[in-house]
Amino acid sequence: MMKELYTETSQYRNWRFSKAKLLETREKNHTLAIERVKKKVLEESLLQKQILETSSPAYSEQTENVGSPRVNPSEIEYLTLEDELALCNFYETRIPPMANCFPKEVIENKLTDKVKATAITFVKRFYLRNTVMDYHPKEIIVTCLFLAAKVEHSFVAIEEFTKVVKLPKETIFELEVVVSKSLRYEYTVHHPYLASFGLFLDMQSFIKDNSKIKFLYEKSLELINKSLYTDCMFIYQPSQIALATLRIAARQDNFDLEKTYLRFKFKSDPKENVIELYKILDEIESIINSHVNTTVEQAKSIDARLHKCKNPEKNPNSAISKKRRREKEEREEIDRRKKKKLDDEYQKDISKIFD
Repeated sequence: MMKELYTETSQYRNWRFSKAKLLETREKNHTLAIERVKKKVLEESLLQKQILETSSPAYSEQTENVGSPRVNPSEIEYLTLEDELALCNFYETRIPPMANCFPKEVIENKLTDKVKATAITFVKRFYLRNTVMDYHPKEIIVTCLFLAAKVEHSFVAIEEFTKVVKLPKETIFELEVVVSKSLRYEYTVHHPYLASFGLFLDMQSFIKDNSKIKFLYEKSLELINKSLYTDCMFIYQPSQIALATLRIAARQDNFDLEKTYLRFKFKSDPKENVIELYKILDEIESIINSHVNTTVEQAKSIDARLHKCKNPEKNPNSAISKKRRREKEEREEIDRRKKKKLDDEYQKDISKIFD
């Protein structure tokens, strides 16, 4: 028996989870992140203490420029997993408005709904393996939109892109590598849009009211866009999400989709398969209907707490970062001196030959 094509994709193999496995993955990532950031915060605190206690001119200069908040590590309230998810959700919802700030021709021809959906998917996948305490979503969403445009063959030149997003191109390029590694370089995303269009065409064989079909299709696209902010993409197949949104659209319009379309479409399928499918559709409908996006006020509250528990290692002005750069420069200087010594000795040996 031939397998469904979708089951052969990297999305099905590597980005599909049960609800329990998805929660387990997030909890494990969050726990490890907290442990790692706590160590770095403690190291930063100790370094700042050393800076304050020393009278060395080099350290005195650092005292004025340390870019991490001097907070007692034991008093820091770290973000919960729920906080992280809520903050990510808020910034995910900022992707469409951000894309809509571009010139009209760019929006219509390049930053399409599919590109925006891919960007949102990249953000959600990225934070399955990363934490907002390392990488703030406000920069990740910009990077993911830029990357998504390239992936979906709608490339926007970096010069044109940075005119709108106001993020240095060096930052975007640097984070693009970080995001790509987290995605395991698996860029292809399968969305419900194609399946939804297939249903739109298929319904025309059963429903004669074309205006009704068009209305349900357009409404289902809106619901697919809403589903992007939920976990549906990790748990269900795109075709299942497409059918669920069509059914929700019909119910909201008091249109009997079961009587006019579904019972004919699944007439030849085994009854147990249809029952299982309807169970899945009910689950998707419940998730979409019950979902509420994070408000600005909630995001601001979480962001304020995040400021105190960010990983100082990711801050170029922190004591840790300055120490790392100083150590790197010292190693490079040692290597330079070693190389110079070897070159001098070689030149001396050459001179002896011709003396």
